[in-house]
Formats: sequence, C-alpha cells, structure tokens
Amino acid sequence: MAKQLSNYDHLINKLDQFIRKFYLNQLIRGILYSIASILGLFLLFSLLENQFYFDTGVRKLIFFGFIGVSALTIGLFIFMPLLKYFKLGKQINHEKAASIIGNHFGDVKDKLLNVLQLKKQSAPSASQDLINASINQKTESIKLVPFKSAIDLMGNKKYLKYAMPPAFLLLAILLASPTMITKPTHRIINNGVEFERDAPFHFNIENDDLDVVQYDDVKITASITGTALPNEVFIDVDNFQYRMKKEANNIYSYVFKNVQKNQSFELFSGRVRSQAHELNVLLKPNLTEFDLYLDYPSYIGRKDETISNIGDVLIPQGTKINWNFNADNTDAVSLMFASENKIYESERKSDTRYRFTKRIMKDDLYKIYFSNEMIPSPDSVTYNISVSPDEYPEIKVESFKDSIESNLVYFIGNASDDYGLVSINFHKTVTRADGTQSNTKEVISNPKSREQQYDYTFDISELELQPGEKVSYYFETFDNDGVNGSKSAKTNIMQFEKPTLEEFEELEDLNEEEIKDKLEESIKESRKIKEELRKLREKMLQKQKPDWEDKKELEKLMERQKEMQNELKKAQEKFKENLKNQEEFSEQKEEIKEKQEKLQKMFEEMMDTETQELMQKIEELMEELNKEDMVKEMENMEMNEQAMEKNLERLNELFKNLEMEKEIKDMIEKLEEMAEKQEELSEETAKEEKSQEELKEEQEKLNEEFEKAQEKMEEMKEKNEELERPKDMGEDPEEQMEDIKDDMEDSQESLEKKENKSASKKQKSASEKMKEMAQGMQSAMESGEMEQMEEDIAALRQLLENLVTLSFDQEDLITEIRYTTINTPSYVLKIQDQFKLKDDFQLIRDSLYALAKRNDKIESFVTEKVVDIESDIEMSIDELEDRKKPEADMNQRRAMKNVNDLALMLSESMEQMQQQMSGMMAGSQMCNKPGGLGAKPGDVPIDKISEGQQKLNEGMKKMMDGKGKEGGNSAKDFAEKAAQQAALRKALEGLQQEKMEQGKGSKGLQEIIDGMDKIESDLVNKRLDNDMLLRQQDILTRLLEAEKADREREYDNKRKAEVGKDAQKELPPALKEYLRERETEIEMYKKVSPALRPYYKKLVDDYYKALKNSK
Repeated sequence: MAKQLSNYDHLINKLDQFIRKFYLNQLIRGILYSIASILGLFLLFSLLENQFYFDTGVRKLIFFGFIGVSALTIGLFIFMPLLKYFKLGKQINHEKAASIIGNHFGDVKDKLLNVLQLKKQSAPSASQDLINASINQKTESIKLVPFKSAIDLMGNKKYLKYAMPPAFLLLAILLASPTMITKPTHRIINNGVEFERDAPFHFNIENDDLDVVQYDDVKITASITGTALPNEVFIDVDNFQYRMKKEANNIYSYVFKNVQKNQSFELFSGRVRSQAHELNVLLKPNLTEFDLYLDYPSYIGRKDETISNIGDVLIPQGTKINWNFNADNTDAVSLMFASENKIYESERKSDTRYRFTKRIMKDDLYKIYFSNEMIPSPDSVTYNISVSPDEYPEIKVESFKDSIESNLVYFIGNASDDYGLVSINFHKTVTRADGTQSNTKEVISNPKSREQQYDYTFDISELELQPGEKVSYYFETFDNDGVNGSKSAKTNIMQFEKPTLEEFEELEDLNEEEIKDKLEESIKESRKIKEELRKLREKMLQKQKPDWEDKKELEKLMERQKEMQNELKKAQEKFKENLKNQEEFSEQKEEIKEKQEKLQKMFEEMMDTETQELMQKIEELMEELNKEDMVKEMENMEMNEQAMEKNLERLNELFKNLEMEKEIKDMIEKLEEMAEKQEELSEETAKEEKSQEELKEEQEKLNEEFEKAQEKMEEMKEKNEELERPKDMGEDPEEQMEDIKDDMEDSQESLEKKENKSASKKQKSASEKMKEMAQGMQSAMESGEMEQMEEDIAALRQLLENLVTLSFDQEDLITEIRYTTINTPSYVLKIQDQFKLKDDFQLIRDSLYALAKRNDKIESFVTEKVVDIESDIEMSIDELEDRKKPEADMNQRRAMKNVNDLALMLSESMEQMQQQMSGMMAGSQMCNKPGGLGAKPGDVPIDKISEGQQKLNEGMKKMMDGKGKEGGNSAKDFAEKAAQQAALRKALEGLQQEKMEQGKGSKGLQEIIDGMDKIESDLVNKRLDNDMLLRQQDILTRLLEAEKADREREYDNKRKAEVGKDAQKELPPALKEYLRERETEIEMYKKVSPALRPYYKKLVDDYYKALKNSK
C-alpha cells in the first residue's frame, strides 16, 4: 500500500505545478514576440532590397544580420522557456513561486512562506515535534487555495497586436504583388551573385565558364539581347575601361592577357551595366625547387649527398634516391619511369612539400607530373638517370717456380674491384690415377679495400702426387656487391701434371747431356779467358800505363767470365732438378747420394765471386793508373782461372763417372725387376692361371721393356767409352742381352702356338739369365771400385810421402840459403835446387790432378792449395834471382806451410778412403762419425775440438820438455803438430761459418781462430817457447768456456721447445723486393677517394691501371 502524502508534500506538488504553468505562459508570449520581430525584419529587408538593389556586400550583411537576429529571438523567447518548462536548466525556486502566488492571493503569502521556512528549521532537535505540528496546522489552512489560477494564459492575447500586423502585411503583399517579396528574397539569399535592373538589353557571357589557367590568355565573348542594341560595349576591369572588339552585330569580345590572379569585370554600355563577373584563375602547378638526396649503398664507402634542382644524375647501382619537391598550387606530384611504364604517386608532407623514394637498379628515363584539381591535364618534365653498375672484380696472377724446389710455386697477384673486395681464395682440384677428383678451397686473404696485392706459396709435394697424376688450380676473388650479391672473378686455370717414370727418365737424360755440354763449354772458355788474361798482363808490362783499349779488353773478359758463371749456374740448376726428381721418383742408394752431395758442393764452390771481385779490383786500379798493383792482381786472377779450369775438368769427369755409376746400378735394378716379372709370368704360364691372350699381352709388354733396356745398355756403353777410365760392366753384356732377348722372343712364339710348357721354360731361362747378368754387373762394379780404391790409396800414400819429402827439402833449402852469400857460386846452386823442387812439385801436381778426377774424396780446395804452392815457389824463384833473400824466404816458408797443409788434407782424404774400403770389404758402408776425419766442416762439435786442442797441448809440452835433450825435436814433429793445429782451426772455422749463417756468429770464436793460426805459423817456423804454451792454454780455456755456453744454450732451447708446427714457406727475397715495388706503384691507386663521382672515379681507375700495365 502506497505511503500517504503529508500536507507539506501536497503543498510542494502544487507549487511545482504552478512553476510549469509559469514557464508555459512565458513560452506563449515568446512565440508572439518572435513572430512579430522576425516577420517585421523580413518585410523591412525585402522592401529595402526591392527598392535599392543593394550590391553583394550589403546583401550579405542583410542576410547574415537577419539570420542572427532571428536566431537570437528564437533562442531567448522560445528555446529558453521551453527548456525550463521541461526542468532543464535553472528554474525559479519555491520561495519565488510563493511570492508570485502571494501577490495574487494576498492572505496566503505569509503563511506559505512561513511553512517553507519552518520546514528548513525542522532539523532533529528537542522542539522538532512542535515545529512539525505548526507546519501541519498552517498547511491545512491553505490547502484549498488553487495556486495554478494565479496565472492566466489568456492574458497573452494582448500581445497579438505585435504579431498580427506584420503577418497581415506580408500576406497582403504576397497576394497583391508577390515579386516585391520573392525577387528581393531571392537576391538576398543569393547574396554572392550580382543582379542588374531590368534594361532594354542584356549582356550574356557566351563562355562556358570563366575559368582560366594561370599565366594563360583567355577570350571573353558576350552576346547582347533585347529590344535595342548598343553601338559600343565596354568592359570595366579594376576601374579601367576597355573597348570590346565587335565580332558581329550583337557579339563582342575581349582578351585577357597572362592572367595571374582572379579578375573581376563588368560589361557596360551607357547606363546599362551587367552584373559583376569574375575570371576564376586556375592556379597552375609550379615546381619552385626540388632536391635529390642520394643514399648510396653502404658497401661502396661513398658519403651520401644532396643535389639541388638537377634531375639528370649518374649514380651507382642500388642507390636509393629521395626526391623532395617544393611545389606551389599543386595537389599531386607523380613520377613515371620509362622502364616500368607505371605512375607512382609521391607522398605529400605539407601543403607545398612532396616526397618520393625509389631504389634505382638500371638506366632509366623518368617524368615528373604536377597537377591540381582545377587543371585536368598536368604539366611534366623529363629527366635521365644513368646508372654505373657494380663491375665484376678483376684478378691477375703471376707464377714463379723455385729454381731449387721445383714443387714450390710462388704466386704474386693483384685483385681489384670498383668498390671493394671480400675474399681471395685458392682452389685446387687433384685428379688421381684412378680418375677420382678432390676439390679444396683455401681463403688466403679477406681484404677490405678496392685493391689488394696478394702472394701465395703452393707446395705441390704436399699433395703426394704419384707419376701421371695432376692438379689444376686457380685463384678466385669475390667483391662486396651489396646490391646484386657478391660477384666473383677467376684467373686462368693452371695445371701441374707429374711426369710418368718414362718422362722423368727422358728429362733426366736431357739434363745430364746439357750439364756435360755446359761443363765442357765452360772448360774451353776458362782456358781462353786465362790465355787472354795472360796476354793482357804481358801487354800491360810493356806499357807505362793502361789506356782505354786495355780497359775495354778487361771489361769484355769480365763479361765473358759472368757468362761462364751463368752457364755454370744453369748446369747447377739442372743438376739440382735431377736430384729433386730422383727424390720424388726413385730411392737412391746411400753411396750415390753421398757422391751427388759431393758434386753439388763442388758446383757451389765453382760459383764463388772471387774472380769477379778480382776483375772489379783490376778495373778500379786501371782507373787509378796503378800499373804495378794491377799486374799483381792480374797474376792472382790467372791463378784463380787456372784453379777453376782444373776444378771444372775434375767436376766434369766426376759427373760422368757418377752418371755412369748410377746408370749401371739402375740397369742392375731394372734387370732384377724384369727377372722377377718374367719368373712370375713363367709360373702363370705353366699353371695356365690366365687366358692365352693375357699371357701373350704380358709377355709382349716385357719384350718391349727389355728392348728399351737393351737400347739403354748401348747408350751406356758409348758413355762408358768416353770416360778417362771406363768402368767394368761385366763380361760382354751385349751378348748376354741378345741371349735373353732370344729366349723372350721364343717364349712369345710358343705362346702364340699355345705351347705353354715350352714358353714357360724359355721365360724361366730368360729370368735366370737376367739375374745372372745383374749379379755379374754388380760384382764387376764392386770389384772395379775396390781395385780403383786400392790403386787410389796407394797413389795417395805415395803423394803424401813425396809431399813430406818436398817439405823437408824446402825446409833444408831455406836454412842453407839463409847462410849463403848472394854473390857466391853456391847461391846459384841453391837457386837451381829451388828449380828442382818446382819440377818435383809439378810431378806431384799432375798425379794429384789425375787422382782427383776419379776420386771424389779429394776436397776441391786441394786444387786451390796446389795453385797457391806453385805461385809461392814461382815467386820465391823470381825473388832469389833478384837477390831478395828476405822476400824469397817468406815465400819459401809460405810454400812449405801450404805443402804441409796439402799433406794434411790428403791425409784426411786417405783416412776416409781407407774407412770406405774397410766398409766395402765388410759388406756394408761405414758412416762418418761426428768429429771424425770424414766429418764435414761445421759438423765437428766444439767439445771434440776442445778435446783435440787439449791433446795437442799435452804433445807440445812433451816437445818442450825434450827440447834441450840430445836429438831435440825433428822437423817432422813440428810439421805433425802444425798439421794438427791446422785441422783444429779448420774445424773451428767451419763451426763459426755455420753459426754466422744462422746469425749467431761469435767474436770470441774468431779470436780463438786467429790465435790458432798464429800458433800454426810458429810451428811451421819451428818456434816453440813458454809464451806459445801459455797462448795454447788460453785457447783451450776459451774453447771450454764456449763449449759450456753452447751446452747452456742447448739446454735453454730444449726447455723452450714447443709442439712442432709447419714451417711457414716464405717468398724468396727477390720476390719480396718485387712485391714492395708493386705496392709502391699502386699506392696512389689505393688512395682514390670513394667520394669521387662515378664518372671521374672511373677515369682515375683507368688512368692508374694504364700506368701499371705500362710498367
């Protein structure tokens, strides 16, 4: 059940009803006010316009003024009361309503206000009940009063007097003359249009529209219609009047030139004027400026740049172009590229700014279109883009083969690219004998520049190629093309094919023949040079001073000497080539290797520069006009040439002997190999394990192989006959080979007849005969070597005895001459004795030369020592004849010392020969022990030298102790000690030389060597005293210190030892120097700035490449 309302609530409801009626009354009144004001104002404006024909400005003011006043009136008088009627917005409160009601009902006002005020004071308190009772009492007394009757809606009739007159007036005008309202209203509403008063004629614009493109000309054509036609028509443009051109009776025209902005105009004739017209200028799109921001690919290293107002560009491929346009009166900027025939719209960044971005990959033409909504056909401009593509890289390479290591190939190359390189790789493909291939790639450089010089060392031996296998290889480089992807370029494919065994043997034979030819030519040339040098020296003795012709002759001799050295060097290179090939293709016996090493050492000794240095010194002396010294140096040079001639003869003969010995051993091995094959084939034939065709084919191959061996044997026979002492090749090898050949041919015929048993017997017989022949050749060679060794040792022993005798005789002669007066007959006899010693030594010399030609154990410097002795003896004779005893004495002692040294050298050679002979007799070859007599210079360790020096010191002390005794020390004792000291000195010199080659030469060792040499001279001169013993003891102490330092250094090296690593193969010094020169040549090329425009960069690149090619 709803709650019953109190008297107070009824009172409030009645007040709310009153308030709604209050605002309804205001709404009715406002409507009447609005009708009166709006209709009145409308009639006023319409009648004024009808009378005065206002211009567009006044009409705009009337129109918008009417709209404004109407809106304000409706808002104030209608809209506001309507909102409050619906309780929207602020209304009058109950107190205000009570006051209005109280004004109408006088006896209610105070009570109504009193009730409202008491209600506000009825907050909870002790007197609350009393207040509520009072409110109820007062409310009850006014309950029946009708509050709504306080407002009389009919009272609004009095306001009709404002609204009715304008309404009736408007209605009357509309009925009587509606044009007085409709036309002015039309003109006010269309306030932007010019209207003219009615006249006897009218101007009509014939143009479809009055639009004109900015900066264009436009022709205005007007026609005139009406009851009368004017004779002239003018046009008013900005208060300037121009006569229009009469095209026809009622047609007139006028041309506006170069219209740049909107232009108002009127046509008039007399007092009749047209309405105002306006040329509407269609603003022409206008490109005021544009920029091209060139974003180059990052990999080319070129700085991005901006160019202004230039549309034709030359750019690298892949460049991203950002077009930034600044255009007036433009709604759209678009680009069309000829290669695509497609239009791209640019991005609008502001009213005047546009942007378009595109990456350019190839040459292209493009058009830029500018347009706006007013102009249907856009303007355009055409530009060209030239693209500089990323060129392919270039790579070149030069190869150099090592003159010693034929399997080492050195490469020097150059790779370049227009922008940059990424890598340089080495590719190789190995093709094995079975046809399989393996490919390998190695990155040798990762350059970050445009130009890169590279080098590479290729060791073919690491591939372990077998005969007939090959490797192909090339270099490849990749550029840093970041647009199309990395591109590559390759060098030509190079190839190395390892020769077959047959090809190797042919090459070896050719090299051997060339070596012999060059040696023989060098011997002849050496003789000629020596003879011409002798003639030149004799010629110089006849002159007071050398002249220009003498200098030219000497220069020619120097050139011939250089050419001879070059020929010897070529022969040496061929010899080394053969040795290298033999290491790869076959395994040589130890004794052959030793002899080859000996020959190689002799080749190296022949390549000394002493003769060239002497010639240069002679030339300098010739420039200084120093005749005496020059003649002396020429004598020295003659001696050198003589020694070289003998060494060349010896080298040639030893080479022939070694060649013959090697071929005999190869033939023995070949026969043994063929014998084994023939024996195996004999067993297969007997057992018939293979088909008849296969057996025939294998026998045929063996026959062909034997025929080649037979041909080789004939060549060997011819070579053997060329030797001074031919080698024993066994009993009649030709007859033996014919017998073997007959057996092999018989076996072939039997196989063809399918008589396998007979064929097997013949094959067996041929195999046994080949073995017998091989054994016979082996025995003959060994026995021949033994006989020659015995003969050589006997000859060497005799030479040693003769040399010792010569040394004693020379010593005695020195003593005798010292006490002989130069003016006595006995002095002349002593000179004759010196001549006899000279003749004796010549016999020794000839025997020694003959021995050295067939025995490689004789060291090469023996020949030089022989020449030195001859020279010393010859000079001593000259000085004795000139009665220069002191000078003669010096040369005699020098000759004696050299004879002793020569005897010591030959003694060491004989020891080696005896050791070798002992080994041959025992059936095996004994190796030279370190420090033994057979050791090479530099191979003797320092502890052995110290030990030898200590023993020598002890022997010298014994000699010192027996000095005063009867018999004293003999000349032989002094010679033996001098020889021992010389041997120790040479061993120490070899050790010092080895250390110097390693960059570890010692000043202390050199001082020890000098001390040893001084003691050696004292011993030769038979000087022995305490001072010498002290010096020897000092040498021993220094040797022991050096030995200790070596041991400590060796211990340190062992402690620092690391895991073995592959040795880095370095380029030869000559190639390194060549590389440095090339780097200098291209230094400027490397500095070409990447910021250069492509066209100019290409010109610079071409220029530097041309420079390099010209060099």
